[in-house]
Amino acid sequence: MIRNHISRERLDLFLDGKASAVETLEILEAMVFDPSIQEYIISSRRMNHTIELKRDYGGFIPITQLAADDGNNLCDIQCERYLLAKYGREITEEMLTTKAQNNYWLREMGTPLYNVGKLLEDSKLVVIRKYDSDIDQLKRVLEGLNDELVHDAIAIVNNSILVNGEPEDYFADENPNHAVVVLSIDKEKGVVELYNPSTGNEKDVYSIELFTRAWAESKNYLVLVRERKEEYEYSPNPIDVSNVSLSPDLEELIDTIAENAHNVWAEEKIRKEPDIRYAPKDENGNEVPGHNHYLLPYAELPQEDRQPDIDMATTTIKLLKRIGYRIINVNNLHRCSECGEPIEMHNLYCSHCGKKLTWEDFK
Repeated sequence: MIRNHISRERLDLFLDGKASAVETLEILEAMVFDPSIQEYIISSRRMNHTIELKRDYGGFIPITQLAADDGNNLCDIQCERYLLAKYGREITEEMLTTKAQNNYWLREMGTPLYNVGKLLEDSKLVVIRKYDSDIDQLKRVLEGLNDELVHDAIAIVNNSILVNGEPEDYFADENPNHAVVVLSIDKEKGVVELYNPSTGNEKDVYSIELFTRAWAESKNYLVLVRERKEEYEYSPNPIDVSNVSLSPDLEELIDTIAENAHNVWAEEKIRKEPDIRYAPKDENGNEVPGHNHYLLPYAELPQEDRQPDIDMATTTIKLLKRIGYRIINVNNLHRCSECGEPIEMHNLYCSHCGKKLTWEDFK
């Protein structure tokens, strides 16, 4: 409860930058003596900070979550063994577990989602990882509809939703914690058949509605698998970063990364071909022998020649944000008033000295 005569409505106007000069001065003066105002402003800023993060990141992809929801944290191993047997690779669970541990694909607490399918790759099967899928796309690849090649599929789900119809922890964010093999989808009956390692059955039937709710927790993550064929067909499935926004400081970082990528390429090109020199393309649009039209300082490249590096840098930064990483400039952070180390708005205590943070640290 705010003890001062200043109302929350006036504080909210102040936080939105809509308070008058007189009101702003009054609030700043009251803030010095009223801890309740300090706490309200810090809490509001922390909440806005969290909301902005979720909006700017376009919805986190839980790529480092663990598939681990069975007794021994081996649900992914069991799913991959199930598919290896289908493709004629009979390997024991013990052998697969040892191989996964030795390669650090399997951790003590389970398999990170980005490692699901590594054992299948190791057995020379084609593996494709795909986020942001949907039930219709899944049905097409399982059945080879619309000229799709037939694949088997491992989906990552929240097993508590799948089995019990509700998450185990209502207060937790998305919790994709379990690997299942999708066997078939019958949209007329509204059911999906799965191999679910947690049940001990060869096949279990769930409603499509329940499965899609459980699957949504992983942002509809699929690991598709098939035998390698001579008539190789590849349909790229990059992670969608179109909804990820970049702050002005990250926008400025794009050119730095793009320029460095160009310099790395040029240095390697000259190292491999010491006699190569710059020359524009000839009248037919071809490189002049012994020359390369890209061998210019980045600042002298025309925009169309810079663009591939700019696109690469932009996509890389957005991808890092989408999969849950944060890029921050520590020079722009607040500093702990006790030790001077950087702190962020969501911190309650300084991670360096342990001081409980107050208004003084964030003003």
